[in-house]
Amino acid sequence: MYIGEAGIEEPMWVYLDFVRRADRERWFAEHPIGIREITGLTLTSPASLRSNASQVVIESGALSHRIGPDSFLEIEFDGHLQKATRDFRPRLPLVFKF
Repeated sequence: MYIGEAGIEEPMWVYLDFVRRADRERWFAEHPIGIREITGLTLTSPASLRSNASQVVIESGALSHRIGPDSFLEIEFDGHLQKATRDFRPRLPLVFKF
């Protein structure tokens, strides 16, 4: 496990190099609403992401980032095919798009 260095204004970046896609697929359980795959992650935060770990994640295409007044994460499932959105704010800084 690798923990990337970043300031307190950024998320904690953790990389699990021992977890492979084939392992994750074996652990997969069908979700009751039919979602199968995460197809997008967008982090909104008041501060720019400047750490090396952040840049690697953004440049790899695994995460998009935008500046906004509040911090929250949007998780897109299956290309947002169902055109449904669930916003868990303010209890959780999380938005699902499926």
